[in-house]
Amino acid sequence: MDDQSHRGGPGLTLDRIVRTAIGIADAEGLAALSMRRVARALGAGAMSLYRYVPSRAELVALMVEAVFGEIRYPDPGPDDWRARVEFVARQEWEMYRRHPWVLAIVAGTRRPPLGPNVLATVEWVLEAIDGYGLAPPVAAQIYLMVSDYVQGAALYVRTEVEAERASGLSAEQWWSAEEPVLVELLRSGRFPRLARLYAQAPGASWAVGKDFEFGLRRVLDGIAVFLAETAGKPGIAEPACGPEPVGGRRAAPPGPEPVPGRSPEPLESERTRLQKTTELSDPLPPATSAVLEMLSRRWTADVLLVLGRGEARFRDLVRAVPGVSRRVLTERLRELADAGLVTRRVAVGPPTRIGYALTPRGAGLARALAPIHDWANRDAARP
Repeated sequence: MDDQSHRGGPGLTLDRIVRTAIGIADAEGLAALSMRRVARALGAGAMSLYRYVPSRAELVALMVEAVFGEIRYPDPGPDDWRARVEFVARQEWEMYRRHPWVLAIVAGTRRPPLGPNVLATVEWVLEAIDGYGLAPPVAAQIYLMVSDYVQGAALYVRTEVEAERASGLSAEQWWSAEEPVLVELLRSGRFPRLARLYAQAPGASWAVGKDFEFGLRRVLDGIAVFLAETAGKPGIAEPACGPEPVGGRRAAPPGPEPVPGRSPEPLESERTRLQKTTELSDPLPPATSAVLEMLSRRWTADVLLVLGRGEARFRDLVRAVPGVSRRVLTERLRELADAGLVTRRVAVGPPTRIGYALTPRGAGLARALAPIHDWANRDAARP
């Protein structure tokens, strides 16, 4: 922080004021911070601080900017989006552990401080997922999801710091004091699963660092699935347009206007109309919905059709499905294998050959897709 233009009394600088304020907030909490308290720690008069910073609110904003500046981004950063997001998530987590008071300023608000160091965290995540064709609001939601997880996990740290400050007891001391009550409840037989958990790993659930790592991996796994499913779909998740829902359903388009001088079309019988309405409103069977959902993922049907011609190596599939990346193809093959539709075959060499082939279930689905392939090449282009 450049403070040369803010020098006043001997040794008093803006950087020193901000660092002293951070130290107070770290040790005593944000509620203990005041201009007078900072001045006393600096051995200066309270009014002298206002020559450098006009208000407590401005001081807090500078404090947030300073602690976010502790995050150092490697240049160049990792090429993989996951490594980049994981890096900044851990950096932000460690920053919150050092400075738990920051959460009160940046978490759960639409009005956070907007300094360059704060914005650098957002830019780093957005850059990590740039190139996936996501609409900007969707990319922002990914950042917010990661940030919400980190801040939610850090909230436990902040709550524990405040509880220990207020009670004088550490978490270990509190649990030691409360353990007889917990054991008595678990012996009642009402909580068998909790009893097994406590018997096998007493205290393991309170290891905050381990909890953070487990949750972070699951969040990143979810993002990986989302990015794989949306590969090749530019502008994904833009809201669809259409008539507003009426009674839980979208309003049907209006019918044709009656033509003057022409008799209206004969109406169907009430019984026939009700029968058709009932048939149309019947939900699709769950198995059908599951297959359609799987086929809706980009490149899944392509892979099934190609393998319907016979066994293929990975590089053959890359050539046969233009536009698919190796990463997405690997994920699709894994999903199809998990669904029992594709099997991986290894032929020991030399050279060793790895191929992919359809199982009988997969061959049946590929045969069901064949008419779509035939229609696309025969009738799709016709007017």
